[in-house]
Amino acid sequence: MVTINIDSELNDNLLIIGAGEAGGRIAEEFHVKGFSHVIALNTASVDLDGLENISEDRKYMIPVTNGEGAGKDPSVVRRSIDQYYPAITEFIKSKIVNQDSALICIGGGGGSGGGLGIVLAEIAAELGLNVGLIFTLPIKNESPMVFVNALENLNEIYENVMNAAISPFIIVDNNELYARYNSSVVNFWKPINGAIVDIIKAFNEYSKQTSKYISALDRKDLKKVLSVGGSCAIGNVDIHEADTSDTIMDKIKHCFFMSGFELSSFKSAGVIVTGTEETLASKESATFLNTIFDKVSQLGGGMFFRGVYAEKDVKFLKISVIFNGMTLPEERINGMIKDINKGYSQIKSQENRLDGVFFNVDKRIAGAFGGENEDTGPKKIVRKYSPGAGGGYDGGGGDKPRPTVREVENKPGIKRRDR
Repeated sequence: MVTINIDSELNDNLLIIGAGEAGGRIAEEFHVKGFSHVIALNTASVDLDGLENISEDRKYMIPVTNGEGAGKDPSVVRRSIDQYYPAITEFIKSKIVNQDSALICIGGGGGSGGGLGIVLAEIAAELGLNVGLIFTLPIKNESPMVFVNALENLNEIYENVMNAAISPFIIVDNNELYARYNSSVVNFWKPINGAIVDIIKAFNEYSKQTSKYISALDRKDLKKVLSVGGSCAIGNVDIHEADTSDTIMDKIKHCFFMSGFELSSFKSAGVIVTGTEETLASKESATFLNTIFDKVSQLGGGMFFRGVYAEKDVKFLKISVIFNGMTLPEERINGMIKDINKGYSQIKSQENRLDGVFFNVDKRIAGAFGGENEDTGPKKIVRKYSPGAGGGYDGGGGDKPRPTVREVENKPGIKRRDR
């Protein structure tokens, strides 16, 4: 029977990078659950200090505002980020041992996380790492400005998702999860972050295990599942003996951290089923396994990989799933745009920098999220130009060019439009 030790070295291939308050919390949860290579970056010293489970040498405070944070304004970070770009690069490089991939965690609507996400993706790709990203959407009672941040960041990041320069791209809808988990304000983030980490941990660790059952989902399979671009949905469900094929699929469709995905659009999928040795030896479980695999394979025409493993403390069967390469859930995105436009008149006079944002948002979002990417050239990360106070590249009004992006052989790169 496979028994996973959280202190094992099975997660050493992955560098977890948390940016901003929300991203730092997720990164800290990875560390608590056995991921050794975790770092956190922020512009707010108080947020970094709050990550008590991450050692000080793995925290990096970017002194854009002398430790006071970005005030939910990503442009504060963007205007001066190139001044600190080499130092951030060296910090991340110093924490890479044998990792081949980076998973960046950000709150899309925040100032520090929103401003740093694409920059860190660019740096990680320059350093030769495959880049994945966890992107959280704000809850509905946030200010319209936070939703503007989230959509603008989503717009920019999704250009890189469509060409698979960033993959997987895991979206977490905090608004939906707030209602689903029905937790107190104090305990809200912990169970969600823990659930996210548990699924990623399961796939990462089981993919390095052998299986004596139908098949194993190995490392090469997992890399194929995660590398196709598009939106990625992850989740897990418990299956009981009373379940039917319909209830199983209904559970799978509602287990993700964001609803509304068109599962038939998946380009790749991975399914891991675990149960006790006694359960997996029964005829009943064989029927369930065939049902599960048949139903998933019939959802669409994408690649499908599966693994079955024995594990203790499973009541009957447990399923962990990844669907990747899908389109964005349009209903949620359109709802965010609607909320933004509704709140525009309320804050226009107070936030002059919002002028022009709302009336163009539909066009900009449609341009980024619509259609298939036809680029057959090298995959790069695109980071949009954010001029400094004087229009220069370095945030200080000068004409200092940005650092040159180093090509990484056989790996997706990240490019910015101004490069």
